Amino acid sequence: MKVGDTVRFLNEKGEGVIKAFVSSVKARVETTEGFEIEMPIKELVPLPPISLKDIKVLAHKEAVSYQLQTKSFESKAHAKDEMIVDLHIEKLMEDYYGLTNSEKLDIQTTHFRRKLAMAINGHITKVVFIHGVGNGVLRQAIRELLSTYEGIVYSDASYKQFGAGATEVRIVSRNKSRGSL
Repeated sequence: MKVGDTVRFLNEKGEGVIKAFVSSVKARVETTEGFEIEMPIKELVPLPPISLKDIKVLAHKEAVSYQLQTKSFESKAHAKDEMIVDLHIEKLMEDYYGLTNSEKLDIQTTHFRRKLAMAINGHITKVVFIHGVGNGVLRQAIRELLSTYEGIVYSDASYKQFGAGATEVRIVSRNKSRGSL
């Protein structure tokens, strides 16, 4: 991070621009409301873009270990051709408190890929992935992944049903979408 970078706050609502570094562990940030506050650097999340290329992937051994610890969460089929998948980390794992944000994101995107593959292979035409609002990192990650699939269209899910934190995926061509798995 450097002076001038736009950041969001990890443990609070809001965002701002880094104006100065007060010390090696604190930065002065001007919020969008115009106030200057000092924040620990470790509680600042740089904005945009966050590319999947920049996210560290868990080593295979660690990923297997976390998969063994995850609790089983199956979404309910609300119609024969529809599935809803909640990607909130607390729905996927019981003990996630020691994980870094990168590790949590890796677990969530792995679950996302698995459920999308199940939908494609199981002849489900619509999947709603609930990712929450937060800082938008998970939403951006799944949309970057979705953009690599052919035969799939996606958009914001019904605000009335799911609020602002869900993406609706429609599988329009199975042959094209299978090639990206």
